[in-house]
Amino acid sequence: MPDKKTSFFIGLLTAVIIVSILGFYIVAREKNRIAKEMKIELQVEHLVREIEVSVWETANAVFYYLVKPSKTAAEEYRKQLGDVKDFTAQYKNMIVSEEEKQMLAKFEQLWSDTVFRSDRLIELRDEIAGLTEEVWNALHKIDDVIDYKIQPAFVEGIPQLVEKEKAVREVEVGIWEAANATTLYLIERSEKVERKLLHQVNNVNEFWSIYKKLYRSSAQESHIKEFENSWSKAVNLMKKCITLAAELKDKELEYWEAVHATDDVVDFKIQIHLKKRIKDLIS
Repeated sequence: MPDKKTSFFIGLLTAVIIVSILGFYIVAREKNRIAKEMKIELQVEHLVREIEVSVWETANAVFYYLVKPSKTAAEEYRKQLGDVKDFTAQYKNMIVSEEEKQMLAKFEQLWSDTVFRSDRLIELRDEIAGLTEEVWNALHKIDDVIDYKIQPAFVEGIPQLVEKEKAVREVEVGIWEAANATTLYLIERSEKVERKLLHQVNNVNEFWSIYKKLYRSSAQESHIKEFENSWSKAVNLMKKCITLAAELKDKELEYWEAVHATDDVVDFKIQIHLKKRIKDLIS
């Protein structure tokens, strides 16, 4: 039978073993808890990264469409909008704190405004494309009136032939210079080009008035009326192109700022909060 001293050491050893086992168990359980939480945090971090990437891919699709409208760009835009929606929904299901929910609510508010702006940009670009085609068709119709209805009447021997030819030539040149200014404005959108358009419109009107004073033939009245109706329509279309292009320019900048404001919530609110939580978890 062991003596008291031996019994004491056996008891002490047993206690040490139990405490060690318990300690190992607690440490292992804590490591397992941290590992599980870290896995969740990394999933959240992945979702946040995917949201941010999709935000910028959406913006890229929008600006590509504005430069070159295409089915591919439009499809990419819609796809990326869907990705932002899906990743945001997954992120929303994984957050629990009120602080995170408030940050997400701010993101969703700004993103909703951003999408509204991008949709309007695409609508404007489509309107401009349609108007540009209308302008093209209208100006060609006017040119045909001059080439095939008005100018054939300029035959040798008619009164003031040289003056009439000069007036109509200036009208025709002015029409295509106005068309050129309209097209250039869609690219540059500068006040200088806009002034050039208005100058050419005035030139056309001025030389057309000269031509009308020179011509007295009733046979030309229907052609003159056709020209004036077509020219009035074309001028209105060109001016509308300018107005929409100017609006597009302003809204492009507003959209760019809206995208950055949305991204700032991700960068300086959501991600910073997430990094701090991961740091606290592993420290």
